Amino acid sequence: MNKKMRELLAQIEAKTKAARLYQDNEDTEKAAGLMTEVDTLQKEYEVEEKLYKAEQSQVEPPQAAATDKKASGFGVITKMFRKQTLNDTEKALITGTDAANGENYLIPEDVHLEIRELRKSYVSAKELVTVIPTETMSGSFNFESGTPAGLVALDDGDAVDVTGDPTFAQKPFAIKLFGKLIPISNVLKGCEKAGLMAYINKWFVKNAVISENTAIFAALKTDKVLKAIVGWKALKTSINKDLDPAALIGGVIVTNQTGFDVLDSELDGDGKPILSSDVANPTEKRFQGLPIKVYADAQLANVGGKAPIFYGNTQAGAYFMEKGGLEFAVSDQYLFGKNQTAFRVIEGFDVIQADTAAYIYGTIAPTVA
Repeated sequence: MNKKMRELLAQIEAKTKAARLYQDNEDTEKAAGLMTEVDTLQKEYEVEEKLYKAEQSQVEPPQAAATDKKASGFGVITKMFRKQTLNDTEKALITGTDAANGENYLIPEDVHLEIRELRKSYVSAKELVTVIPTETMSGSFNFESGTPAGLVALDDGDAVDVTGDPTFAQKPFAIKLFGKLIPISNVLKGCEKAGLMAYINKWFVKNAVISENTAIFAALKTDKVLKAIVGWKALKTSINKDLDPAALIGGVIVTNQTGFDVLDSELDGDGKPILSSDVANPTEKRFQGLPIKVYADAQLANVGGKAPIFYGNTQAGAYFMEKGGLEFAVSDQYLFGKNQTAFRVIEGFDVIQADTAAYIYGTIAPTVA
């Protein structure tokens, strides 16, 4: 797959997700327009794929084929550090429009996948929300507000009721940029296999997850009335009565280490644990059929000495607007006096509340004996 094909697939994915949101908000016209654009992009992709396969089928010199086979993302990054010329296969690993000018690079595709996989090990909260790729720096969504009152009874010939029009709340997003510099030793830079990949991946992922999780939890808490839950019975009652049954579809329970310890220590009237094991995922526990997602106390802090808890459909409750990909740039001049190369990474995102009625935010305390 070449760069053009990856770009087309990214556009198809982004427009399809946007069309789904419009369709879910009953804006069929905009959804249909986006799907027409998707059809056009799909045709363009199919043509590009045929061209790519035709080009790949051409006979290449054995030397070039051997070189192409060894191409890898971090090998490309190392050559970029040294300002060495990239061959065609190595250039194909670079995503974005700045790959040829030697100034600003986007992360190679295989490194991107490596970082995405590693991010999971740091318990990213992005799985709790709906992630929407965007190419714009700002925008907004319209969400229905108020409670429908239903249709009004009438007799034949009566005027149809015109009250109770739907109302909407507009919620804007504005992409914010986050980034840091990674100082790379010029000695280490010459020995890429000695740990450069692990160093960059772990350093970046840990920092990125901390920033993303902080923003996600802050958005989920915004303007929510804190509900104090004491004991598992109170939590069960709240899930049954305070949430719309639709919010339980795809619902979760989110808490920190302290909150999980509270729930994991609770017993029912027969002395049995109130949490059940997930057959498909033995390391995960459930309550009332909802999976429990646990985050470190350092990331999701206690509130007034009590553990925080979210329950309901948090994916409907918040959107994570993600601008483009992870942008990497390199300078061997910025830290010249320290014999280091500066590796800069930047990502852009914003988190907004969506359906605030889809989940509840509160605190959980043990059952009072």
